[in-house]
Amino acid sequence: MIAFVLGVAGVVAISEVRRENRTQILAMSAGELDPSLRRAVRDCLEAMEPRDDGAPQPMFVPVSSADVTIASRRGPRIAVLFLTRAGYMACEMQLKFGRLQSSSVGGEAWPHRDWLPGPVQRLSLTSTEIDGGSVSVLGRVSARVERLVLEHGNGRTTTARIHDGAFGLISATDDVRENAELVSYDAAGREIDRRPLFGYLQDFPHCYTDPEGTVIYGTRGQHCLPADPWTW
Repeated sequence: MIAFVLGVAGVVAISEVRRENRTQILAMSAGELDPSLRRAVRDCLEAMEPRDDGAPQPMFVPVSSADVTIASRRGPRIAVLFLTRAGYMACEMQLKFGRLQSSSVGGEAWPHRDWLPGPVQRLSLTSTEIDGGSVSVLGRVSARVERLVLEHGNGRTTTARIHDGAFGLISATDDVRENAELVSYDAAGREIDRRPLFGYLQDFPHCYTDPEGTVIYGTRGQHCLPADPWTW
């Protein structure tokens, strides 16, 4: 009897791992969250609560479940992006057997909420390898962007979902390479921007200025471009 129970438990565990590794969800609003992502949002919000342990506190922008703009799940990896008028928060976590194994949170008050560094601003990136593998990318786009595509660097592509000035994508395969790029297109199908996927969030392909000519992203150089307005 004991051997039989252990055998059943083993089958259940294997089945759960396989199901977890196959799961792929991209929700573009709080209304699209499935149960696993709703649990993830609760865990994210708990992780963002101020601690009273004397340790240095990271930057937290107050958010709630109503501020969930995008949530993605690729197997055991989950990423959630919260956008508010004040700033954004990004939360990343990893599950094991359906339970939270590790998590990290970060964000900032908007330095320039109404402007983007070109048509695209990446705010969250998770990957199974240091610079590649399978990836989940979340961020903002301007009204110029009709279509946003991740070029994996090997001929394959994944198209992002865009909704209310935000975008999210989960790579269709696990072969994204270090030279992957985010490429945006306008309504006429013209390419309007191309930039590396990997790199620090503050690494901009150009410097960007507001209508008065003030540099608001990057460092002034010979190739400053106009910042794109973000009106959502």
